[in-house]
Amino acid sequence: MGFWNQLDSFFSESTAAKDHSPGRKIGLFLLFFILNTVILSMDFLPDYFSLSVGQVSDRDVSAPRTVSFVDEPRTKKLEAEVLAGVANVYDLDTGAAVTAEDEVGRIFRAVRTVQADKTLKTPEEKVDKLKGIMTGILPEKTIRLLPLLGQAELDQIEEHARNILRKYLYRGIRDEELENILRQATSDIDKLGFGESGVQILTDVTQPHLRPNFVLNHRETELRRQAALRKMEPIRITVKSGQIVVRRGDVVTDEQVQMMMELGLHRTETGVVRVLGLALYVLLIMGALLLSLQRFFPAVFADDRRLLLIGFVVLLTLTIGRVGHLYSDFASPIAVGALLTAILINPTSAMMLSTITALFFGIITEQNVRVLSVVLLGSYAGVFCLAKSGRQYSLVRAGLLVALANVATIVTTGLIEEIGYRQILSDSLLGAVGGVGSAILAIGLLPYFEQVFRITTSEKLLNLARPNHPLLQRLLLEAPGTYYHSILVGNLAETAADQIGADPVLSRVGAYYHDVGKIQRPYFFVENQVNIDNPHAKLSPSLSTMIITAHIRDGLEFCREYKLPEVISDIVGQHHGTSLVSYFYKQAAEGEHGECIIEEDFRYEGPKPQTREAALIMLADGCEAAVRAIGKPNVTRIENTVRRIINERLRDGQLNECDLTLRDLNIIGDIFIRVLCSTCHSRVEYPADAIRDLERRRSRNASGNKSGSGKSLVAVENTGNSADSTAKGGGTAGTGG
Repeated sequence: MGFWNQLDSFFSESTAAKDHSPGRKIGLFLLFFILNTVILSMDFLPDYFSLSVGQVSDRDVSAPRTVSFVDEPRTKKLEAEVLAGVANVYDLDTGAAVTAEDEVGRIFRAVRTVQADKTLKTPEEKVDKLKGIMTGILPEKTIRLLPLLGQAELDQIEEHARNILRKYLYRGIRDEELENILRQATSDIDKLGFGESGVQILTDVTQPHLRPNFVLNHRETELRRQAALRKMEPIRITVKSGQIVVRRGDVVTDEQVQMMMELGLHRTETGVVRVLGLALYVLLIMGALLLSLQRFFPAVFADDRRLLLIGFVVLLTLTIGRVGHLYSDFASPIAVGALLTAILINPTSAMMLSTITALFFGIITEQNVRVLSVVLLGSYAGVFCLAKSGRQYSLVRAGLLVALANVATIVTTGLIEEIGYRQILSDSLLGAVGGVGSAILAIGLLPYFEQVFRITTSEKLLNLARPNHPLLQRLLLEAPGTYYHSILVGNLAETAADQIGADPVLSRVGAYYHDVGKIQRPYFFVENQVNIDNPHAKLSPSLSTMIITAHIRDGLEFCREYKLPEVISDIVGQHHGTSLVSYFYKQAAEGEHGECIIEEDFRYEGPKPQTREAALIMLADGCEAAVRAIGKPNVTRIENTVRRIINERLRDGQLNECDLTLRDLNIIGDIFIRVLCSTCHSRVEYPADAIRDLERRRSRNASGNKSGSGKSLVAVENTGNSADSTAKGGGTAGTGG
């Protein structure tokens, strides 16, 4: 037990794990990251071989595991062939036709402008003018011909030029078609019947604009290339575990070297890359686990003890899986981690942890989907069984259900993979052993985990609720009024907890111990003041407040003395929050120096309730005490009192740090009213005059009818006994209330 005690003392300096610094969380994360990586990477360090292409192997080289990889050289060759078969995609640029027509229009407009210019007297002047405008656009020979054209001929040539450009540019011209298009255009011009000058003008005006106008669509072409590559199946090589990669005496080939490199057997592959990849894989999974805990389970994330527990459970599960892998994956009790987590933390966390464990175990089993299915479904089945109970007798049922789920998964996956019936039967028996073994192992480890990580299960709480517990015995003998008050508070809290989703067992047990501090000075509390004077009548309000509030510190001291769980200690310390001791505060405020009174001096030290259970006990404690103080309780008075107490605690901010909603408070109020009305019913009152008349009649009958019939006497006596019995019954009912 030395190791467990040392581990227990690791967190002993603080009773509230949520107060731990972030440095501790980082330390725990790094510790378990390293340990998990080491366990998972044990198969990643095989023997290395320094064989090269063309060398004769001096040994047999076998694959330590199954790998499937892409044959890169052959795959790249196939890719080149596929890409070569994909045609480029071109888009027609219709803007080229519009631009060409605009250029032709500018040419002929310039000619018309020069012809209309009266300042130009001679043809040479007109030609010079056109040269200044069209040099670099048209040949000089063609420029000299343009001014000589008449207006009608000029219009006709322009129209034919436009038509030729439209004919070919709007249809589209490809690079490989250009020469043929130019010949066709020349032929079209010749057919128009113009003279030599007209043909030359048309040719020089149109041919510079007859250029390819199909533009390569790079995006669409690339999309088609990628689509073709996606349809292409890469050439893969699969090497089975135990397969001989290189035989002794073989001449090593490129393919064999590639196989050894993929297996991490070649000297040039040091294995560091695989280990680095595994480390990143573990880092990603652990990071996702922590982020999920922080987002969905903030209470678990804030508790370093529970984080340590989760890390230890994962490590333990992987160790069990690693050892079990040497014999049989199906017989490995992997579900033990899920069972322990479901009991010690909560079922939802256990489901998430089962998934994480399965992902890690996949590394050990070389991604065997059949084994992963068994691990995952078996763990889920165990968690479902423990969803409402974490007791040991439920672990037996959970183990049987895990075994059943393992067998069902093994059978179904075996049929899918067409495994022989004998093998399925053998694997099923091993799976059943793994399920039952998980429960047995969980039962054996559970007490150690409870002790070391200070986690209180339902079983432990039920043991604390037994009346023969030494502290409850002291409470009953030394403060009986407080004891029965605590029992009533427990009834209220448990009933309400069951309706709002809180822990009913914790609520009841916490209520039993919430006022154990009153054992120290029992007669200073009204429920224990029977046939004695109230000692507070002789004390100042401030001193009385100190005595009343001290029962919280005394209660925590009793918790430490009797080694009660932290969840109970928290309830003891929080069940009054920072509420005001209103009776003595008002008494002090109405005194001689009331203006000097500080309200904070008459409040409990706190803290305020942090959990639903602590808040429930605060409300139940206040409501039960207030209702008990009502002189003549009835439904209306009880309801008004309960609503008032709950509203006072709400307005005072005592419920600000727990997650109770207004809907929860309404439900709690309704339940408290119903339960208190059933216990605090009205007493039956008997008029004193009627009782005296009855006694007088009995006396007269006894003296005047000594010789009367026995029948009438019996009748009178029976009547009297009946009345007396009823009175006693009424009194008993009143006392019970």
